[in-house]
Amino acid sequence: MDKWERDQIRSANDGLRAMLDSIEGDFERELGELDEVQRKLAALKVRATTPNNLGKVTVNGSGMVTEITIADDAFRRSTPRQLSEDLNAAIRGGMDAAMQARARILEPLESMVDRMADLDEIMPGMPSMRELRGRFAEYQEPPQQ
Repeated sequence: MDKWERDQIRSANDGLRAMLDSIEGDFERELGELDEVQRKLAALKVRATTPNNLGKVTVNGSGMVTEITIADDAFRRSTPRQLSEDLNAAIRGGMDAAMQARARILEPLESMVDRMADLDEIMPGMPSMRELRGRFAEYQEPPQQ
């Protein structure tokens, strides 16, 4: 191997190290933000009220209903069927609002990940993490009713 080939290999190696150092720095910053994101997600609570103000629901950051409160006079002001429909509407609204709030909390983290180099950009032939992430995102969308 002559000097020119060694210099080319050394240059490619230096470029790869610089790219990996950049990725490591991005990853360390992301981990630093991850604690704050987890804290915000754990504290996330969305409250929704039925259209007739007969009930209230609380939904957490995972989209799970954690509390349902029904007004004391709900059975006098409404029928069981209407109350059920109103509560279901409030639950759907609360879940939608929680998912939107969750997306806003995760947005800075996701944009940072999107700016990072992908595996196939660093080492040709490696799988693309963005492509894999896109495939999983298809399964994370809530079913439409």
